[in-house]
Amino acid sequence: MTDADGAPAGRVLVVGGGQGIGRAIAAAYADRCTIWTRKSGVDAADEASLRDAYARLEDEHGTPYALIHTVGDFSEVPLLETSEHAYRHLFESNVTTALMTVQAVVPAMVASGRGRVVLFAAAGADRQRAVLRAPAYFAAKAALIQMGRSLALEVAAAGVTVNMVSPGLIDHPHSHRESQARMLEKVPVGRVGETDDVVAVVRYLLSAEASYVTGQVLTVDGGLQA
Repeated sequence: MTDADGAPAGRVLVVGGGQGIGRAIAAAYADRCTIWTRKSGVDAADEASLRDAYARLEDEHGTPYALIHTVGDFSEVPLLETSEHAYRHLFESNVTTALMTVQAVVPAMVASGRGRVVLFAAAGADRQRAVLRAPAYFAAKAALIQMGRSLALEVAAAGVTVNMVSPGLIDHPHSHRESQARMLEKVPVGRVGETDDVVAVVRYLLSAEASYVTGQVLTVDGGLQA
């Protein structure tokens, strides 16, 4: 059984769906979406909070079909000026929350024999080259990509796919406008992306047509990293 958008029926869980790209994705699945944010009482960096939230979700809706993790703070600071606190925060926000969330949710998907996991990285984070812009942030996103690829292999035989979406410059109310203005001239298509550009990729990954796609990084950046 599939929904009108071509995705198999089931609950879509968006972690970090209170703003930006996460909010746009949640809106696209508003009729069957659960949103976890600190404002909604779920701390993705706290194991007990995640465990309690998942128990409630399971009781109300059963095992979700999709888990979409969009949490991840950004910092554009040179490496030698990055404080230990900032470094730890970037990794907790971008990597630890993803690890703890998949540990809380994905085992039930594996047991159910189906599911889609989408993690959010950043355009260029999977490239083996130096990054002068936001180096600690890109290091965290590179770690997230490797973790996602490993998870994809772990759960593939159970019918669960895991993919990463790597946005470039995407316009939304909480985007980093100054950074985007500096980078815009480097974008071959000549514009900043819209959240709809990202939502379209997520829709594909959740669709029946993407059942054979796993462990991949889909970059949405207008050719910036080409």
